[in-house]
Amino acid sequence: MSTSSRSSKPIYIAQVVLQLSLLILIWWLSSLIQQALDLPVSAGVIGLLLVFMALLSGLFKLQWIKTGSDFILGELVLLFIPCVVGIIKYKDLLLTQGWQLILSVVIGTFCVMLATAYSVYFGFKLEARLKHKSQSRHLLEQGK
Repeated sequence: MSTSSRSSKPIYIAQVVLQLSLLILIWWLSSLIQQALDLPVSAGVIGLLLVFMALLSGLFKLQWIKTGSDFILGELVLLFIPCVVGIIKYKDLLLTQGWQLILSVVIGTFCVMLATAYSVYFGFKLEARLKHKSQSRHLLEQGK
């Protein structure tokens, strides 16, 4: 093991811990907002919107949360273990009404994929429009 890889591992761990702490803080604040305003959406959704708005506005920089987010996504499979245990517990229910559950999961997944695709599509269009507007403004300022 080289010296640089030994020193980079503690830095990586520190980044993950700090960035996860920031994301947990955002979730906690979102939970407070959800409770205070009695909103019908979860704190996770509110937190997602807060992070999204903070990234768009420049209040947050992507590198402040990227390593922690990548870590969470990499370990996401572990979060599904309790779901699998729950499925095993209700095997009889799955045998009788499993097709309804599977159908609703497939339809829900399709809707989420469709919404994600349109969100990304419109996000890229918005980004291109803003970039074009910024470049036009820059050219106008240079012409003066």
